[in-house]
Amino acid sequence: MVKIQFLGHSFFRVSFPGINLLIDPYINHNTEDVTFERLIPCVTNTNTFQNISSILITHEHFDHFDQKAIEKFALGNDTKIVAHDSILNQLNLPKNKLHSICRDQTIILDHVEFTAKDAHHPRSFYPLGYLISHKGQSVYHAGDTSLIDQFAGIKADITLLPIGGTNTMDVVDAVRAVKTIKPKYAIPMHYNTFEGIKADPREFKAKIEKSILKTKPIILKPGESFTMK
Repeated sequence: MVKIQFLGHSFFRVSFPGINLLIDPYINHNTEDVTFERLIPCVTNTNTFQNISSILITHEHFDHFDQKAIEKFALGNDTKIVAHDSILNQLNLPKNKLHSICRDQTIILDHVEFTAKDAHHPRSFYPLGYLISHKGQSVYHAGDTSLIDQFAGIKADITLLPIGGTNTMDVVDAVRAVKTIKPKYAIPMHYNTFEGIKADPREFKAKIEKSILKTKPIILKPGESFTMK
């Protein structure tokens, strides 16, 4: 069983039995750039999380790498941080909490397998996606990425894909990604948080349902969860 909780933007909690992970925490709005006025507030805070085994970070931008929240949480808990060195080097945390990963590298922590996948995001220094596997079930978080050929090599039960456009896939390209990966379930992310990434997840859902794909699209509101047994 795997449970996916959408916490807004690209922020998710992924839970396997007895194991909880966070991906791309975005709780504090750490920017003064008015271009990125947050239209949808975060639905949670660091005090609501318990027993988090690992936190995965796809890239360094403020809306994916909430350094303040990560440090606060990790210092008070037995939590590991998985990211590229360029991100880990920014964290004021003990080295035993930091686990470096590069593209196409796999590490295993707490019986969960993490494989870093390529992402194409020209404004990021070293963008990644993550394929997360545990006991035959797998989740793919694409991070911030445009449509890339490397999707053809990804096999996952659940995919989490950006649809907002502007430095990531839009709805049309995200559907193309689903057609390539062919997951059991597809969940849209990275949309409507800012003015520049407005998108309609219902369009994503409708395009998949009208295709010959067997993939089931799942739209989650911030705070909502989906469980695959």
